[in-house]
Amino acid sequence: MQLSERLKMNVSLVPKGARIADIGCDHGYASIWLVQEGAAEKVIASDVNRGPIERAVEHVRLAGLEQQIECRQGNGTEKLVPGEVDTLMIAGMGGPLIIHILSEGKAVLQQVNTLILQPQSDIGAVRYYLWEQGFSISQEKICLEDGKYYFALQAVRREAEDGEKPEKEWQIRYGTYLAQRKDPVFQNFLNKEKNTFERILENPQFATAKWEDREEIVRKIKEIEACLASMKEV
Repeated sequence: MQLSERLKMNVSLVPKGARIADIGCDHGYASIWLVQEGAAEKVIASDVNRGPIERAVEHVRLAGLEQQIECRQGNGTEKLVPGEVDTLMIAGMGGPLIIHILSEGKAVLQQVNTLILQPQSDIGAVRYYLWEQGFSISQEKICLEDGKYYFALQAVRREAEDGEKPEKEWQIRYGTYLAQRKDPVFQNFLNKEKNTFERILENPQFATAKWEDREEIVRKIKEIEACLASMKEV
């Protein structure tokens, strides 16, 4: 099965042999790929909407994978029994919604060892929430698809309370994993972000903006510069 670059990035972070719940499974393509490629032992494909679940059920049936993939219609983790999966994958949603799903599903979250998250927004808030809940980011990936950058995180439960805590603002917003590895796609993303904010400051229409708004843009530029500087360190 052919997946988009974004979905390929997400499923590549799933640990082999996982018992995984694909929250917001849409048509079930990622769930099917995980079983066909031997990446997952069992998949529960879940979506809040009836239409996507019905299509996922049909796609699973056509693939002959009814024994390995179970489709359930439900909101977030509400249709999951604590302990029946060890991995959660939540992709293609805003960061606040992902945090809400995890917060509402605390009983399920407590029995999970690995999270695969692909927030569409507020990724810094997601990173900080993970740390607060006892998870550390073990891998992070970025891809460019149709002119848009997407991030995906793999987080694992910490064994001790002294896991790495984001200490600087840029580490919360942009993370350290991709910066430490000097990822070229990530560097392109940062440069594009920096150029965008600099053009906003240079726009004559922005000259009359509130002082707080200008300071916010300046702060974001400084965060990007700090992240870029960290990538130049030996």
